[in-house]
Amino acid sequence: MQPIHDLLYLLSNAFLLPTLLGTLAAFAYGTYVVGRFLSDWTDHRHNRRLLTAFYSDSPTQSRFESFAWRGDYARFRRSLQQHRAFPAMVEKEVADLEHEMAARVDSLGIMSKVGPMLGLIGTLIPLQPALAGLARGDVQAMGANLQIGFTTTVLGLLAGGTCYAIGTVVRNWQQQTVTNIHFLLGLWMPESFNDNEPLPEISPEIARNGMESAGAPLRPKNQR
Repeated sequence: MQPIHDLLYLLSNAFLLPTLLGTLAAFAYGTYVVGRFLSDWTDHRHNRRLLTAFYSDSPTQSRFESFAWRGDYARFRRSLQQHRAFPAMVEKEVADLEHEMAARVDSLGIMSKVGPMLGLIGTLIPLQPALAGLARGDVQAMGANLQIGFTTTVLGLLAGGTCYAIGTVVRNWQQQTVTNIHFLLGLWMPESFNDNEPLPEISPEIARNGMESAGAPLRPKNQR
């Protein structure tokens, strides 16, 4: 049994340095997430004010493009301006936008679990030598190992809790953004993609049939 015990002890100690580095990386990522969240919060407030002004009058595409949107709404506006003759390209851009939103929320969800896991591992690995130092009466060695373990736990919990809280808020923001974009696409597509200007070289019937055959999910099927 002693050789197996020694092998497990060596293996667990081998993961101490990677765990400490991973905890530092998780904490750095949590700091980055906080900074980006503050930037997104500023953009979110700005876009909410613009949405209130936009919906106060006729929600036409030309009015939407005249507003100084930020973030995802600005990307949606650029797509409308660049792909006026190809509504499918706008739908692809919106689909890509949704995929990136989901990927961001998933990454925050993963880190909200990985951070505390790293903190727990970083606590348990030094605990064994700390207890061994206590048995020998070496209080200094015990204190050093416990300090490493508790510090790792605090950093891991901070990173995990921060990512969980921000991920919840960001998910709600992104769901509202997707809802608004889908609503606007339902208003503008496919008959009028540029304020009642016909699509060049493509009749509305052909465009409508092509999008329905492709299974376009962003327009109600009973809209004409």
